Amino acid sequence: MKILDRYLAKQLIFPIFFCSASLIFLVMMADIFDYLDEMVRHKTSFLFILKYYALLTPEIFVDTIPWASLLGTIYVLTSFNYHNEITAMKVSGLEITSIIRPIVFIGFLLGLSSFLISDQMVPKTTRKANEILKERIENKKTVADRKTFENVTYYGGKDRLYYARVFNLRESKLEDFIILWLDAKKNVKKKTVAQEAIWVDHHWELHYATDYAMEQRGEILGDPVFKKVAVYPEVNETPADILKAVSEGSAISYRDLKDYVTKLKQNGIKVSSELVTLHHKLSMPWQTLVVMFLSVPFLARTSRRRMIAMNVLLCLIFVFCFHMSGAILLALGKAGKLFPIVSVWSSNFIFGFGTFFFLEKANQ
Repeated sequence: MKILDRYLAKQLIFPIFFCSASLIFLVMMADIFDYLDEMVRHKTSFLFILKYYALLTPEIFVDTIPWASLLGTIYVLTSFNYHNEITAMKVSGLEITSIIRPIVFIGFLLGLSSFLISDQMVPKTTRKANEILKERIENKKTVADRKTFENVTYYGGKDRLYYARVFNLRESKLEDFIILWLDAKKNVKKKTVAQEAIWVDHHWELHYATDYAMEQRGEILGDPVFKKVAVYPEVNETPADILKAVSEGSAISYRDLKDYVTKLKQNGIKVSSELVTLHHKLSMPWQTLVVMFLSVPFLARTSRRRMIAMNVLLCLIFVFCFHMSGAILLALGKAGKLFPIVSVWSSNFIFGFGTFFFLEKANQ
């Protein structure tokens, strides 16, 4: 690595670290004030509070590192501009691509680190943090939050896949319940459709259930078998098991989520929302690199000191547009209006590669 690259990297790493630590602290303080009354009311010990926020740190880091990287890059580039260091680099014959090389390198490393942390650490730490939140801070000794969930899917082992339009936890009831029975090759061999399933005496009691024998191509074999009340001993997952799967839907690794989506697709279940979440796990870490790269055309060009503040404002406006467009496209993807890969990656590609066309201005 060249001396200049080491100098630029060193100047950039500390502001990013400082901004990241500051944002994590601010988020934690806001969360403490949200739960302060419950901590006092339930006399939560300091040890559990400390453990809760320690477990929450990886998730907060992943959520805030794009903003910390942006603030750190803005600080470094404006400081270089203010002290005429960028001008000196350009006068010595350096192109903007050489000057920003450490920025791109650090942005890439931060994106990779963010993905690894969100994929390997966050699912485990968030799950444990939620347990402490419910049991020690909110003082909910059971998982029964008395909620109703819609469009619930649950993989019940090697040969069963469940779907319910409504999961009513208060009544331990699944409405419009479907069971897909799978063979060794993950093809549907039987399909069970019930008006509802009620948890009674440690088993699910299906009401107005119909069994359909299926062939590999998805066609029905023979006549359907109707039962007013049906019980399947194999279907032994409890309401708490289903609630746990629903509650931890976001706290899952990329590989596990990919396997889950594949099983749903193989069995004809619409997975537009799950596919968006899957692709979003890959695209979100690279927002760090995009926002750092996006600041270059505005802040790396030689400017008079009174114009630096205007360039910072323009940079923040474009970053806001980047995040706003990403949120809109993500919502359209989950609603099934756009292809999942398009809704998730479009914003990154448009703003990331679009920056190349404005790099020449930074040479001015």
